[in-house]
Amino acid sequence: MNKLFTYHVYLFFVLISYMVQSQTQIEIINADKISFNKKNNKDRQVLTGNVKVKHNNQFMSCDSAYYYANENKIEAFSEIDIWQGDTLSLKGDYLIYLGNHQLAEVEKNVRFRHNEMNLTSEQLRYNFEHNKGFFDQKAIITEKNKSLKSNQGIYFASIEKFDFYNDVIIETKEETLRSDTLYYWLENEYAVFQSNGSIKNTKINVNAQYGWINQKTGEAFLNKNIKIVNLQNNSILRADTSYLFNEMNHSISYGNALFSMPLNEDTLYLTADTIFQQKKSDGNLLKAHPKAYFKSIDMLGFCDSLSYLTKEENLFLNKEPVIWLDQFQLTSDSIRIILNKDQIELAFLNKSAFIASEVDTNSFNQISGENMKAYFNKNKLSNIEVIGNGESIYYVADEKKNETVGVNKIICSNMNIIIKNRKIENINFYKNPDAMLYPTNQINPENLLLKGFTWRNKTYIKNMIEHKMDKYQLF
Repeated sequence: MNKLFTYHVYLFFVLISYMVQSQTQIEIINADKISFNKKNNKDRQVLTGNVKVKHNNQFMSCDSAYYYANENKIEAFSEIDIWQGDTLSLKGDYLIYLGNHQLAEVEKNVRFRHNEMNLTSEQLRYNFEHNKGFFDQKAIITEKNKSLKSNQGIYFASIEKFDFYNDVIIETKEETLRSDTLYYWLENEYAVFQSNGSIKNTKINVNAQYGWINQKTGEAFLNKNIKIVNLQNNSILRADTSYLFNEMNHSISYGNALFSMPLNEDTLYLTADTIFQQKKSDGNLLKAHPKAYFKSIDMLGFCDSLSYLTKEENLFLNKEPVIWLDQFQLTSDSIRIILNKDQIELAFLNKSAFIASEVDTNSFNQISGENMKAYFNKNKLSNIEVIGNGESIYYVADEKKNETVGVNKIICSNMNIIIKNRKIENINFYKNPDAMLYPTNQINPENLLLKGFTWRNKTYIKNMIEHKMDKYQLF
């Protein structure tokens, strides 16, 4: 019982000591003149000329002030300067200082400095007990090589952190960061934005709903409604989540990822589970995997993984790729597409190359070979060169009757197929061709399909891309 009583007495005196300490009386150090006017206010002392006061660890000087002893309050006018050592300074033209709360309310021409940070505004409240500053009017903050602007915010001096609200702008020589709500750590140059964030520099423009950015390391994590515009080639990447790193030159994006890139008078759209971008001094690298779907006006395709080198204008399709060019379906183990000034110039079909086109629901023109080269003119397929183990099945039509009269089956090592008006016009055969024309009623249906033939679901692949395009309202 005695121990409990002793503890409560100790706690009582600790609390009293804390209250006395937190409510230390303001001390007047200097004033050229001190006067009273009991008619106006018997408690108020009027201090004029070289006024200097002290409260706890902070000092204040001004031209003139009212001191309210009973309220432990100072009302100061003109050339106000409050400081703590050489790390903190608060200046302005009008001040209300509440000693019992260690709260300074400064107005008009406010200049606040803490370490290397400088803030200017027309209003600031600073709590010296909790080392927090509050502003509800537009403030401009400068620190080292950056400028910060906001209409409302809180400054936590102990950790050198700002909580900004309402139209926040952070500018450096390299980039501009904007948001409706943003938290910023000065020392770490680290920002967390909570609403409508944007990042702009000479390379990219970025928009996202949420995220963080580390300006020291050049990293950023973005979430929801992401849009990244590459200012070098005007490509746009949209996604639910993106991680940017290596001075913002690399990115990994996933969740409804959709990449679009202008191609002359066309646009290439690409979607995949994950899209990776890498900016290099000699060009950019784009990778998409798994399940990469792509589409333009003249081309539709799918592969498990895709890569694109901007400098060489080379597009690599790996693992079961398929491309539709007009009515032609192209497949092989891998496909390499070469572009020239944003137009398709050449495509290499490497190993198990196959081209098919639909005659009707159950009939297909087919060409197979070890490898193929497909040539283009203004993005239109012009001719196909078959290299090694060439075979073809081609339906012959009577153009006058508009009906199929036979099937031409040819085996030849090398071939060259001429395409005109989106149809096969002629086939040239090299190295001992073996050809046979069969009437349609005399050929075994089992012989109408070449080895390796498969007809892919074009509509499904088209819908996969257009679903993403519809999500981002690109129609």
